[in-house]
Amino acid sequence: MQLKTTAFSSQVPKKTFRVLGMMSGTSMDALDLVTSEFSWAQDSEGWSGQIIEGTEIPLGSHWPKRFAQLEEGSAIDWFECERDWTRWCANAIREVVDLSEVDLIVFSGQTIFHRPEQGWTGQLGSGAELFALLGASVPVVSDLRSADVALGGQGAPLVPVADALLFSTYEACLNLGGFANISLEQAGHRRAWDVGPCNLVLNALAQREDLEFDFGGQLARSGQIIPGLCAAWSQLPYHGMQFPKSLGVEWLHQSFWPILADAEQHGMLDTRDLLATATAYIASEIRSDAAGRRTLITGGGAFNDYLLHALTMPETREVRFAPVDAAVPSEDLIKGKEAHAFGFLGLIRWLGDRNVWSSVTGCSVSHLGGALWGKNAVSSPSPNAM
Repeated sequence: MQLKTTAFSSQVPKKTFRVLGMMSGTSMDALDLVTSEFSWAQDSEGWSGQIIEGTEIPLGSHWPKRFAQLEEGSAIDWFECERDWTRWCANAIREVVDLSEVDLIVFSGQTIFHRPEQGWTGQLGSGAELFALLGASVPVVSDLRSADVALGGQGAPLVPVADALLFSTYEACLNLGGFANISLEQAGHRRAWDVGPCNLVLNALAQREDLEFDFGGQLARSGQIIPGLCAAWSQLPYHGMQFPKSLGVEWLHQSFWPILADAEQHGMLDTRDLLATATAYIASEIRSDAAGRRTLITGGGAFNDYLLHALTMPETREVRFAPVDAAVPSEDLIKGKEAHAFGFLGLIRWLGDRNVWSSVTGCSVSHLGGALWGKNAVSSPSPNAM
């Protein structure tokens, strides 16, 4: 799948690149290591990409607990955790990747804090240390969000640039991760935003039953939707905000969960009913943005059969708006698209071109985002570089 993009000059030494993309999302369940091959077609001035190999390494309980402790920790706690996390990631790479076959590593980092309205965001992971730990043999791109936030952007989502350049045959791209985010074309510009919570909420509710997650949405399917709670969540101010907008876990603690706490003042509600209600709420918010569009659906939520049903079923009183025209790809793309896309964004940065667009994040100017550790791909930037 290709789309014309900004030109890359003859300075680029080759037209096909093998990139390792690393991704650990807000669900904090696994580290995805995805090796992808990206090719530039000079005749069509477009990119294509394919996943060569993907590995999902579970984080277990240790890392999510340690990440959570950083919310109340000290600066020393942060740096020590970053050191340990980077070392753990380096060991994971050594175990599964032949570095001699990789041109570039893209280390997105683990988002711990995300407060763009205050002008900052925090991703755990040191690109410099990863570069050093791997023998300084392969260049590393890291810290892809900070420049965007400094330029007044949301710092997220960033993947829509890859959506536009690699998946243009779809009218929209939807990622069902910890949060659900969507990317689509509006008035000739790529737009993207976080629609609302997704797996972070569904998994937290399933954990009330000592389950890691609600497999296939089976518990949700057996529950009854609670209309008042569903409506209260849909009326949260975030959903009425205009683009650009994005979410962090802080929003869940400050806005989303207090509504459930109010609803449970006189006793715990049935988990099955809560999962059914949360699914209806999530699906309705997505349908309000993607109704009728041919939509590529990836991320862990694409394995939730009941959520997919809620996205594509006819409109009801609880599941509002027209259904989504869903396209669910192969398992490797469902699991690996985010890491695949971040690998591509890092490649664009390495080649000296803009990989963050103002139309996507709301930043003041489209720019080249990410820190580079190691050698540049070319001796001087491409004509479009800033």
